[in-house]
This record gives sequence, structure tokens and C-alpha cells, in this order.
Amino acid sequence: MEDKIFDMGKQKPVAGVVRDSWQHQLWWIFTVLTVMCLYWFSNIVLWVPWSHSPRLGMLLMLTVNPLFWGIGIYACLSCGSNAGNLMKKALFVSLVAVGISLLSDFLFFAVCMESKDVWHITTFYGYAWLVILALGEAFFLRKSLLARCYVVTVRVLLVLVGILLCLWILQYTLV
Repeated sequence: MEDKIFDMGKQKPVAGVVRDSWQHQLWWIFTVLTVMCLYWFSNIVLWVPWSHSPRLGMLLMLTVNPLFWGIGIYACLSCGSNAGNLMKKALFVSLVAVGISLLSDFLFFAVCMESKDVWHITTFYGYAWLVILALGEAFFLRKSLLARCYVVTVRVLLVLVGILLCLWILQYTLV
């Protein structure tokens, strides 16, 4: 009797829905933490060159940083369930990346550091790169992303929180 209920209409049992919902929440948390780690790591990598020469910092931001971000965005896209629309997932990842970057740039550089040249044109190029990387990876690496589907665990999230705390401490000791 119970098997027939779940066969009709391809409905999932309640336990499967709860498990999928939990994995979906873990994926969102993983994506936010990964983006925050990438943002602060890229700031640390750029901080010293940028303070010596803004031109060198801009060059690194547009050449080296996309490599870090590309790896991190790939990790976000390959985690969780890839059964849904991969382009939609990439759009969500890029929106999270741009949103966190905008908010962090505003709070850290504009408010705390009182920097006047936060909103340089290269900053907006960097934001555009985040969108292009996420959508480009979803389009060009589709087969690879669909073949790899990593499960997000609480242990991975705790490691990301630890990395983020270390990056914050390191960033504020450099300032």
C-alpha cells in the first residue's frame, strides 16, 4: 500500500524530501562560506602589491584572482545535487559572489578603511568576472560538473569557518 502511494506521481517519501532540503541548506551555507573565504583570501593576496603599486594590484586582481575564484566557483557548482538546472545554480552562485563582494568592499574598505578609490572601474570588472566565471563554468564544464557531485558535510563547513576566521585574523593583522 505504502509503495503504491510513492509510485503514483513520482512523489518522494517525506524522509527523502527532508534529506534533500537539508542538503540544499548545506549547499547554500557552503556557497556563502566558500565565497567569503575566496573574497578574504584574494584581499590578502592583493593587499601587499596594491599598497606598493595600485597598478600592480589591479593587474593581479584581473589575472591571478580569477584563478582562485574559478576553482572556488567550480567547487560550489560541483557540490550538492546537480540534478536541477546548472545554469540556474551558476546564476545563484554568481549573485552570492557579487553580493558578498559588494557588501564586504563597502563595509571593509569604504566604511572601516575610509578608502576613496574603492569603486574603481577594475572593481566593477572584478564583479563582472565573477558572473562570467560562474556562467562560463556551468556552460563549458557542464559534463565535468554533472559527473562530479560532492556531498557537503558539516565537517566541511566547520573547516571553511576555521579558514575564514584565520583569513580575517590575518587580514586585520596586515591592516
